[in-house]
Amino acid sequence: MINNIKIFLLCPVPEDQKPINVYIGLKENVLTNWTTLSKKNYEQKLISIFLSFFLIISIGRIRYFEEVNYLIDWLLFNCFLSFIFLSFLLFVIFYRWKQVEKDFNQPRIFYEEASWYDGQIWEKPFSILKNDKLISTQKIKPILQRILQTLFRNFSLILTFLFLLEVQ
Repeated sequence: MINNIKIFLLCPVPEDQKPINVYIGLKENVLTNWTTLSKKNYEQKLISIFLSFFLIISIGRIRYFEEVNYLIDWLLFNCFLSFIFLSFLLFVIFYRWKQVEKDFNQPRIFYEEASWYDGQIWEKPFSILKNDKLISTQKIKPILQRILQTLFRNFSLILTFLFLLEVQ
């Protein structure tokens, strides 16, 4: 245990580039922390984000609302755009979590001490690599799977709204 702490403290990688600190940063970031919530809270947050996008888009597109006959078309198109924006947000969050997972699973950390031209590589000791892989499989993989499932659902809804817009 003492050796692990010594190895971790002697790690030359700057604090903001260590995978564990990036992971903690994502868990504490307002934009990404809701992906770690329980299933019920995750879905509530997802719905609230969708409704926020829908409200913003509806306010922005209010001038295109011509008459009551086109209300359904107007609502369908706003839902379509809202799901596209939500999917884009989820894709960005997925990419950020995927980067952290990749950093946890790699046996080496590429880091920069001062600027872009002095990159270094630090080989992780086995004990840290083992802990990193454990965090990756137990904490990050379920988040990635949840986001991926949500993205697939969103894309199927986008296709549904696209079909409904074409039929109308």
